[in-house]
Amino acid sequence: MSFRAPLRVPVELKRGNRWFRLAHSVSVDGLTLAEPMPEEAEGPLEIIFHLPGAAAQLTCHGEVFEEVVGEGEDERAERRLVRFLDLDQASAASIQAYVQDRLGII
Repeated sequence: MSFRAPLRVPVELKRGNRWFRLAHSVSVDGLTLAEPMPEEAEGPLEIIFHLPGAAAQLTCHGEVFEEVVGEGEDERAERRLVRFLDLDQASAASIQAYVQDRLGII
């Protein structure tokens, strides 16, 4: 399991349709989104976003999964977790550097 760092940037997810969501966190494994994705966002999607301060956008493919949110009676599963499928080494290194910087990891 990799560390997640807070992230507040727009993310474009597309395959036929296009959806835009705000990211809440990032790791080299994927993103968590502020709002759930609809059921029709099934299978591999193109994922496009920028890390803060980065000139180049990151583009890869990912798949949406459910994540448990809320507590107690409000606990529920929502489709907010995006797992990267084909993140290249340069993008993974950029994300890892961002996570280490944000979390103060040396």
